[in-house]
Amino acid sequence: MQTRKLATLQVAPIGMGTWKTFDVRSEREITVRKEIIEACLSEGVAFLDSSPMYGESESVIGGTTEGRREHFQLATKVWCQGLSQGKAEIARSFERFRTDYIDVFQVHNLLDWKTHLLTLEKLKAEGRIGLIGITHYLTESYPEMIQIMKSGRISTIQIPYNVLERTCEREILPLADELEIGVIVMQPLDVGRLVIGLRRKPDLAPLQAHGIETWAQALLAWILADTRVSVAIPATTKPERIRENAAVGALPTLPEELRTYIESEVERCF
Repeated sequence: MQTRKLATLQVAPIGMGTWKTFDVRSEREITVRKEIIEACLSEGVAFLDSSPMYGESESVIGGTTEGRREHFQLATKVWCQGLSQGKAEIARSFERFRTDYIDVFQVHNLLDWKTHLLTLEKLKAEGRIGLIGITHYLTESYPEMIQIMKSGRISTIQIPYNVLERTCEREILPLADELEIGVIVMQPLDVGRLVIGLRRKPDLAPLQAHGIETWAQALLAWILADTRVSVAIPATTKPERIRENAAVGALPTLPEELRTYIESEVERCF
């Protein structure tokens, strides 16, 4: 896979999110997650994103990556209110990941961000975390996110971006580019709706010469055609999807005419 800059970190452009998909407990379910992590390892999908909000996700990642930590870039979040609660939750993330270093630590949905940024800044100064970031899934929170971006206190943002959700193109992405803030894209497939919610089958013929074989690959390639994006983090419960997604990270940037074609196919089929 190719790499891109997430602020000062080099990342493969296809990572993996774990909301819902890694909140598992049974031995059978954890075995499947081990297979997913094995697929990540073999395909170069190194950036794994989690949160305490995602139930058992951090613990499952910690267990399935143990002994191979150096091959992965771990990202998580703090999601609570209060200084002491935040410090305790952050400490638990290190324990669940079974690591003493976390590559990207984010304030989840901007919750009590003024308090948590102080804690994260201290941890960064101590060398325990790499990059500090913020996230939100609601576009209504973009004005507050812009305020924080302009403060110079963060290095990454995590936002929704896909063919149907393009609000970030107006102000967020231009500002991130200007300030050299890394962009992590959540919901690249609109939580699967852009794949399973189709009324018609998309015509992939014009995309095949570019190396695109599936509709999910087309949607991911559409996102990565925006070079302001650092990494997209689709989630999955199937190891074979890792290989399918990762293949997009090795393709050349999608030409603008094919990006426009994908947009037209979404309008026709969704």
